[in-house]
Amino acid sequence: MKPILVIEDEAIMRESLRDWLTESGYQVATVENGEEALKTITERDFGLLILDLRLPGKDGLHVLKEARANRPELRGIIITAYPSLETAVEAMKEGAVDYLAKPVDLNQLEKLIEDTLGPVQVEIRPPKVEKAKKAPEVPAEIPARLREVSDRSSLIQVLLEMQRQNRWLSKEALEWVSHKLDIPLTQVYNIATFYKAFSLVPQGRHSVSVCTGTACHVRGAPRLLDKATETLKVNPGATSKDLRFSLNTVNCLGCCALGPVIEIDGKYYSDPSPDELKKIVSRCE
Repeated sequence: MKPILVIEDEAIMRESLRDWLTESGYQVATVENGEEALKTITERDFGLLILDLRLPGKDGLHVLKEARANRPELRGIIITAYPSLETAVEAMKEGAVDYLAKPVDLNQLEKLIEDTLGPVQVEIRPPKVEKAKKAPEVPAEIPARLREVSDRSSLIQVLLEMQRQNRWLSKEALEWVSHKLDIPLTQVYNIATFYKAFSLVPQGRHSVSVCTGTACHVRGAPRLLDKATETLKVNPGATSKDLRFSLNTVNCLGCCALGPVIEIDGKYYSDPSPDELKKIVSRCE
């Protein structure tokens, strides 16, 4: 049976998929970007690609298209946290077996792999050594009230509480939750990346959002975003080095009549001048 190549830029997702597939008896290789994937495909014969849609450099669709141009028999499964009808149709045209939205149903993914490659033969499965898995140490950022939680159905509530408490979800925290609730790390990671309420990178103590929707855009949202970037000394989508501010853009804040609008810690400000914005920011410790 030909091996599987997992192409995913997020380390947790890449490693957890590798471990899960290996335990299921498949041979697996992993890469983290499109260019590396295409190079690897020329050096080794794969039976299936599992590709994230959004990759650094060439995206998953471009990788699948170029790979199949040289090896038409090669198939791919696209996974994405940003599904759309357009990319789903394009994926099918490029020979994708299927197009799965995150969080991915592992049972569905396993069925797709088996349908494509055939069932794993018992004799090629790696020998399993039955031993208790050592519980990971409890990360310091896990709130005390969550340390005894064991109900699998509380996964989202646990992640929400950790996000609220720490303003992000660390790799160690996700691994601890996976073990504590006995939920595959892949599934935990899928949930953590699917919902915008969660962040896998540290967030600032103060949240700043600039609306870039149509109404705000025509009234000067790009100019307001430039003012926010200059005042906060941080680019959109990033967090300041001192973890004081996180700056993001949103499609709508629900107050189009006030546009352009900036939201800071839940309060809305209509097109503040540079001096007004500096005064507002100065009050954020």
